[in-house]
Amino acid sequence: MQVSRRDFLKLSGLAVTALRFGNGIRWVGTRPIYAAQQAPAIHVLNRLTWGIRPDDLAKIEAMGIEGYIDWQLNPDTIEDPLIDEFLANHPVLSGSARDVARAESEDYGAVHDLALWHRLYRAIYSERQLYEWMVEFWTDHFNIPIADLVVEKVIDDRDVVRRHALGRFRELLLASAQSPAMLYYLNNASSDKEHPNENYSRELLELHTLGVDGGYTEQDVKEVARILTGWTAQDEAGFLFDSEMHDYGEKTVLGTVFPAGRGIEEGLQFLDMLATHPSTARFIAYKLCRRFVSDAVPASLVESTSQVFLANDGDLRQVMRHILTSAEFMEAQNQKFRRPLEALVAILRVLRPGLDIRDPDIPVYWFLEPMGQLPFYWHPPNGYPDAAGAWINTNGLLSRWNAALLLPLAAEGWYEDMSLNLNAVVPQTATVGELVDTVSQVVLGGDVVPEDREHLIYYLSDYGDPNQSTGETLRAERLASLLGLLMASPYFQWH
Repeated sequence: MQVSRRDFLKLSGLAVTALRFGNGIRWVGTRPIYAAQQAPAIHVLNRLTWGIRPDDLAKIEAMGIEGYIDWQLNPDTIEDPLIDEFLANHPVLSGSARDVARAESEDYGAVHDLALWHRLYRAIYSERQLYEWMVEFWTDHFNIPIADLVVEKVIDDRDVVRRHALGRFRELLLASAQSPAMLYYLNNASSDKEHPNENYSRELLELHTLGVDGGYTEQDVKEVARILTGWTAQDEAGFLFDSEMHDYGEKTVLGTVFPAGRGIEEGLQFLDMLATHPSTARFIAYKLCRRFVSDAVPASLVESTSQVFLANDGDLRQVMRHILTSAEFMEAQNQKFRRPLEALVAILRVLRPGLDIRDPDIPVYWFLEPMGQLPFYWHPPNGYPDAAGAWINTNGLLSRWNAALLLPLAAEGWYEDMSLNLNAVVPQTATVGELVDTVSQVVLGGDVVPEDREHLIYYLSDYGDPNQSTGETLRAERLASLLGLLMASPYFQWH
């Protein structure tokens, strides 16, 4: 069966009921009950990977939890052959600004769509899973929408976010401040001594460093705008300090006087002040704890993390190691709701062993766009929301259920440019009970609670008999929807 996008959109709204969901699965396993059963290693993998795969389980078992964390915190030591191959096949992603601009002028859509698919592809296939989480975090923190800045965004993703995602915060902050994408997006490229533009200075203080309660004033915003006059960019050439645009007068920011007559060095001094400010340490600590630990951010962890930030000169590896090895982190099982991008990538990682995606539009535009989180498409400067309340709504839940239930149907030939071999995803089993347990391990890395196991067995078998044999007919008729049910369940959507 070949499904056009138009037909897909018609069918997807009916997915929850049409795909045998009417059998009445009622999940008993609440998040607290399930969390109590989880092994610590599963919790770590749920937070450090974009979706647990058998290889991840084998590695954390061999390395131990802290060994695995340290391994992921050093991505340069991790071989990543599939990503190397992807970049070799798409040289524009590694090209100069001039190369990217030339390609974009020839085919805007191709470069734009490649940038989006590149984001998903690395999350799905990279061995450097925590690094990809950090890239996603900083992409939101220093948010820049792609639509009008395709060339600059491709360069920013590579040379700012990816280069410094696990480095020192001061270097990341400086790279962002000198990024043409950021300079254009927040209008600092046109800010001069006659007309200082406050857009970037305001977001620099509120969103990038100190936080809205970080102790700065409206006058500070105005003075920072003056400090950063002349920080501009030229197409293809990149960052440029234009002395003719700069305000050389005296400024006072956060109680510090910047004497008259200074040029780019006062901007560098100010960024260094921000990077080492206690308010910045607390703000970054808070956001990292919210992303990796819980929406209900533990105050104790924020405080200890901010101290690690300050004591280690903003070394993000040390900061993340502190968070990921903390008691607060280990006690926060199943307290994060997968955002749409995370949910889709997790689904594709489950299906990955048997999945062949020949048209990236299927995961990107057919599924992720209706879920509401296309990469690089949040237009305000604050980045995609990071709390469950922003994503738990009728349309959002329906779209993610559609993705969970419809993507496995690639095994039945639903998509012309995407195929799926379920036998490569789920090993053969002798009985229905074994099939439920195997699929639970494939999807969740663990088991569901006994009551839900019974429901799933009843769904698969004639009379709820776990010893009923499985054959090709049962697998062909029910395996895709069994995978979909578990991937749509609270077990999978919370992690």
